[in-house]
Amino acid sequence: MTKKKIDWTDEADVVVVGYGGAGAVTAISAADAGAKVLILEKQLQDTDTSTNHTPSTRMSGGGILNPEDTEKAIEYFTNLRRIANESVDEEESAMIRRLCEQMATNFSWLESIGAVMGGVESMSPTFKNMDMIHAHHKETNAVGIYDADFPEIPGSEAICVFWVKATDGFRGGAALFKTLTNAVEKRNIPVMYGSGIEHLVLEDGEVRGVRGIRDGKPFAVKAKRGVVLTCGGFEFNEKMKSDYLRPLPVEFTGNPANTGEGVSMAQEAGADLWHMNCISFRVAMKFPEHPIAFGTQHHTKASIFIDQRGSRFTNERFKLHAFGYELSNFDCYATCYPRIPAFWVFDEKRRQMGPIANKHGACNPPKGKMGPIHYIWSEDNMEEINKGWIIKGDTLEELGQKLAADPDTHNLFDVDNFLKTVDRYNGFCAEGEDRDFLRPQNGLQPIDDGPYYAAKLWPGGPNTQGGPRRNIECQVMRPDKTPVKRLYSCGELGSFFGMLYNGGGNLAESIAMGRVAGENVAGEKPWE
Repeated sequence: MTKKKIDWTDEADVVVVGYGGAGAVTAISAADAGAKVLILEKQLQDTDTSTNHTPSTRMSGGGILNPEDTEKAIEYFTNLRRIANESVDEEESAMIRRLCEQMATNFSWLESIGAVMGGVESMSPTFKNMDMIHAHHKETNAVGIYDADFPEIPGSEAICVFWVKATDGFRGGAALFKTLTNAVEKRNIPVMYGSGIEHLVLEDGEVRGVRGIRDGKPFAVKAKRGVVLTCGGFEFNEKMKSDYLRPLPVEFTGNPANTGEGVSMAQEAGADLWHMNCISFRVAMKFPEHPIAFGTQHHTKASIFIDQRGSRFTNERFKLHAFGYELSNFDCYATCYPRIPAFWVFDEKRRQMGPIANKHGACNPPKGKMGPIHYIWSEDNMEEINKGWIIKGDTLEELGQKLAADPDTHNLFDVDNFLKTVDRYNGFCAEGEDRDFLRPQNGLQPIDDGPYYAAKLWPGGPNTQGGPRRNIECQVMRPDKTPVKRLYSCGELGSFFGMLYNGGGNLAESIAMGRVAGENVAGEKPWE
């Protein structure tokens, strides 16, 4: 596509664009296959006093989906596609099978690079106090949980999630990423931080390398075997979010450097796109004073979710990675989304139980070392109440009046309806049965201990799933189903997951398919 002479500043067999979990696994696998690898990372390197590098893996809860039975996992993921009315043709079926088969070997690969799988002590704090059934991994003695988002679907009984052992101040996603970076360093794979990649270099339809800016100056890296895009989604590109996502706004808890360059570069190369409207779709709390959103935890403790009319609308023990879709009911007569924002209402009992924000993402600085996006949520939620992030009323009526006066309720809020909603819910708690939304009995605690509180909930989550379409070998594909030569992708940039996603799946996919991408790109014949 261009014959112009390129002044290459660096070269490698394989160039990996983006140093998160998918990029690390790809780089390790390509290096182990004999390739000279160079990782290019947009963010700055950590310093002794600041965590600057915040890839999605490091920001995540760290749960890795591991199927207990491959065939049942295939059945489960196939059914997730079907209930979302997505196609499950021969090609899709082959991808699901490849993904599940690769996932089943993730633990042995992780152990081969030095990982130690954890037990109960290493689980996400969000899950430790929940009523979950423990899963045991026979080969590693790891302890995890059975954690299918859709347990009613056939095959769900095989879906387990495990964590890398928490150690030395690293837990969750930070512990997994520490394991991966140790393996990268052991192989002496160079990482160029502060290297923003803007374009692929193409010639005659083949990828030859990449171009970008480092230290304010242009640079170009020759990739003799190929390029792998592992640079994340578009969670912090407002234009792409507006073009592809609904409902809006969508607030994300992950890496603020994920601004969609991988999508743009792939499009320049003629790539097809898929899953662009798909998200690991949760709810999040977002405040103007902080650059990224916060995840939530323990919503069934003396709590309900209400809409802008003051009505309860869901089981608060919700489908963790699909709940955002429940907020999307646009009201053509009210001319707004009555559930955007929704409100999490809770009482003094819940305030005292611990943080309403979960303990990963912004709230999990690696080894306690803070960075520009980190924040330690107070254990009693009082600091956030004093900031005004959590709305407080000494009585339910006072809280209702404050919500009615909030412009985000679009003049829809009915205080009397709100009081009736809480009273009805408290009645279910007394009866031991949620007759409206079937919340489990062990999660029914009355909202009757003032003061009372509310937090705004927005559609959101950790990451987008869309990007360049890829095939079973992680090659980036054109609309005519031919691969863009020497271009691969992995991770959340064009994930195999569509509308419905299961927790732990993105990390498992990154480990499973990063190995495929790394081995395949290393096997390409050098173009010179």
